[in-house]
Amino acid sequence: MEIRPRAPREAVERLKAVEEKWQERWREARLFEADPQPGKRKFFITFPYPYVNAYPHLGSAFTILRVDIMARYKRMRGYNVLFPQGWHATGGPIVSSALRVREGDPRIIKALRDMGIPEEDIPRFRDPRYWVEFFTKAWRRDLERYGMSIDWRREFYTTSLNPAYSRFIEWQYLKLREKGFVGKGRHPVVWCPKEQKVVGDHDRPDEYAGIGPQEAVIIKFRGRDGLVYPALTYRPETVFGVTNLWVHPDATYLVAEVDGGERWIIGEQGARELADQGHRVVILERVEGRRLLGRIVVNPADGREVPVLPASFVRPDLGTGVVMSVPAHAPYDYVALMELKRRPETLREYGLEPGVVEALEPIQLIAVPRAEGLLVVEEVRRRGVESQLDREKLDEATREVYAREFYEGIMLETTGRFSGLKVAEAKEKVVEWLESMGAALRIYTLPQEVYCRCGARTHVKIVEDQWFLLYSKPEWKALAREAVARMEFLPGHVRRDFEANIEALRDWAFTHKGELGTPLPWDREWVIESLSDSTIYMAYYTIAKYTQHPEKYGVEPEMLTPEVFDYVFLGVGDPGEVSRRSGIPQGLLEEMRREFLYWYPLDMRISGKDLIPNHLVFFIFHHTAIFPRELWPRAIGVNGWVLVAGEKMSKSKGNFILLRQALDWWGADATRWAEVLAGADSGLDDANFEPSVADSAVSILSQWIDFVRENYGRAARREERWIDRWFESRLNSTIARVTRLMEEANFKTALVEAWYKLQESYRWYLRRAGGEPREDLLRRFIEVQTLLIAPFAPHTAEEAWEAMGREGFASTAPWPEAAEDKISPEAEAAEETVQAVLEDAREVLKLLGGADTLVVTVAAEWKYRAVEAVRRARERGASMKEALREAFNIDGVDKREAARLVQQLTRAPEVLRRAAPRQVELEALRDAAQLLEAELGVRVVVETEEEGGSPRRANALPGRPALYAEKRGG
Repeated sequence: MEIRPRAPREAVERLKAVEEKWQERWREARLFEADPQPGKRKFFITFPYPYVNAYPHLGSAFTILRVDIMARYKRMRGYNVLFPQGWHATGGPIVSSALRVREGDPRIIKALRDMGIPEEDIPRFRDPRYWVEFFTKAWRRDLERYGMSIDWRREFYTTSLNPAYSRFIEWQYLKLREKGFVGKGRHPVVWCPKEQKVVGDHDRPDEYAGIGPQEAVIIKFRGRDGLVYPALTYRPETVFGVTNLWVHPDATYLVAEVDGGERWIIGEQGARELADQGHRVVILERVEGRRLLGRIVVNPADGREVPVLPASFVRPDLGTGVVMSVPAHAPYDYVALMELKRRPETLREYGLEPGVVEALEPIQLIAVPRAEGLLVVEEVRRRGVESQLDREKLDEATREVYAREFYEGIMLETTGRFSGLKVAEAKEKVVEWLESMGAALRIYTLPQEVYCRCGARTHVKIVEDQWFLLYSKPEWKALAREAVARMEFLPGHVRRDFEANIEALRDWAFTHKGELGTPLPWDREWVIESLSDSTIYMAYYTIAKYTQHPEKYGVEPEMLTPEVFDYVFLGVGDPGEVSRRSGIPQGLLEEMRREFLYWYPLDMRISGKDLIPNHLVFFIFHHTAIFPRELWPRAIGVNGWVLVAGEKMSKSKGNFILLRQALDWWGADATRWAEVLAGADSGLDDANFEPSVADSAVSILSQWIDFVRENYGRAARREERWIDRWFESRLNSTIARVTRLMEEANFKTALVEAWYKLQESYRWYLRRAGGEPREDLLRRFIEVQTLLIAPFAPHTAEEAWEAMGREGFASTAPWPEAAEDKISPEAEAAEETVQAVLEDAREVLKLLGGADTLVVTVAAEWKYRAVEAVRRARERGASMKEALREAFNIDGVDKREAARLVQQLTRAPEVLRRAAPRQVELEALRDAAQLLEAELGVRVVVETEEEGGSPRRANALPGRPALYAEKRGG
């Protein structure tokens, strides 16, 4: 796939010139610099600061665009808006990349070349500091070109390279330690064996974020050969149903001496993990998996002997590489065993006789309500699994079986002493029983492979003397729960994800060694890791214009003592004394305190869904630990990732687009437009950026500027027509709908309403008005359309605003207000009827092959009363069947006529939504008669059912007039 822009270059260059013009004017006016304005509503919004080791791409540009759209919208709604932006450099990736440049790693050199870094500049990337300085400047330039409405005075980057920020982080961790939320101990972590460090989410490629250590159990199956075959399992309670063990015949296993006594068969990854969790592992030799096949081992739970058999689904690099087979309760095991039974030639290939599997049958251990027979068989068949390599289907079946058995299952007699227990209760008891016999041990592992950004495969390691954030403390979890209960989430359903992640969050290793970051103030050999220094920095934004500019305010980093932050952020201490001790003038300290209190709490944080399990939950925890309740965050908005042309962005696929490339190809506004239409509503669904949409946006935006110049203020019709009432209603109802959608951060739907549907309404208005709009409505339409698209395409809106001769900036013009008294649902419904009549009439005339006259019959007055009664009943919650009975209660109506109406409404329930009052519908149709005649080429007669003579008049319904076409002489 190769992405190529197809928009006309002259149109793109024209838009880019417009964008440069307005970006310069915004800078000159310092339009987006936000300072406290007591008495004015404020809105403080942020985007997670990006990691600055590469240029921004369309994915990161997508989420920050949602932030900018909300910031611009709120500014137009009269809020004093603060949208600041900083940069993240903490952690190992930059250090690792600089090291790889020093080592001459061809992959990192190629990556820099692919980004367009000049050959002569590449050696400069040996220094981590250069990475930080280079890419912070690059990000800022790209975001400025993108039209971000950021207050750049508050810009900063993290790590000790920025001593002022490091002082803030040191203060934060001193407060957390003081409150008892920091501890030191032994803990499982994700570990990089190459870089010898803990690997947090920010130290991994995105696809491995959120994967952490899970507790599992190794059950020891002892072989006749004197070896231990250790099977790692998450379901030790199913050990009674083991029919065999699985190994991968083509894998290489280790024979290792473990803890000075036993000799184990184990995969290399499992041996490494075991050794890093306090066990002594000595490798004795290597053995091919096929040499283990047919060997006999003893199940420690019941003493039965079972064989070792081949399975291609086994991952030798996950767990121990040895899998216990429980076909009655594990979909993979069931399918693999059935395959061996069907294909005896597979066994013969490895020198085994088919008889070895003939007697092996699933042993049911667990009963599940509503399951007929074995649940595993039911789920495998339901999904049409054909092979043990149908991994996606088998993974789905596994999740379903495991969940239902764990939460609903009861242990059967086949489990001996555990019979009758719920599975959830039996699990721990079985482990304790096996441990007491020396037949099991607990271990931590990763459920799938996880890679460090350096390229190394990670594993779980137990670290000693590691510093932890004690997220497991009940009192801290309680505070986080309370904060979530008070917050708004966009969309609302993600609240459940936050609640679940708070409960699941364990203690977190928050310090690393050998990385960029802020040293731990009481143990400076450790550096605070990337997720842990990124939790309350929104507070730092409020004072960054002072702390990041000592040349203006005289605040040097060494002045930023813990007492200063205590006063500014918590109001603790006497400002005079704090001033004397720190050297910061008292007036400036008090100004910083007022600035913080004006902007806090944070009103909204918008982020990608990948940060829910880590950063966003940490953000909530830390705010509750540091700040009083009235300063806790108010709202979080979440969105999905960005696909390009329907696929995940990938350089190998040719659909990886840097933001600067998109800006060169389409300009800022067209790129923004396409990003929004990719799917910029709130939610977890991934957006899909289509280059063709960006191409078309170039034309749309260029043409709008021309339209405004040619039409705003031009002389037009002044007399009143019925259709004006409809279009004025559409204008105002559109404003109301778009305003609601903007508040919900449903920006794609808002843009569709604000542009496409309103344009569609205007085109219909022109048709109905014979190409002559009413003068004041034309002006109003242009103003409203321009202001509604201003958050999405701000440069185009500014150019259009100027073309109207308006003062100031569209970016700070008041958001359009919907005139409620001008909104007429009746007029809009009636005009929808007109449009339906036009389309239906086309079909009728097409079928007849033409006609001279079209008779449009408006339904009898009593039908409108009946429909209104039915509609009111539905609004009260009545079923359709119950509501239709209301049609029989209309005064003076024959029951047979009412019954006929009910039958018609049953076939055409849309009438209940569309029907306008009869007089309004009649006015609309009579006003539209001229259009209908012009477009259909026939004479049009509009009549009522009571007075008309059409043979089809009885078919007329409210909102659906009866049509009758007459040919000459017919």
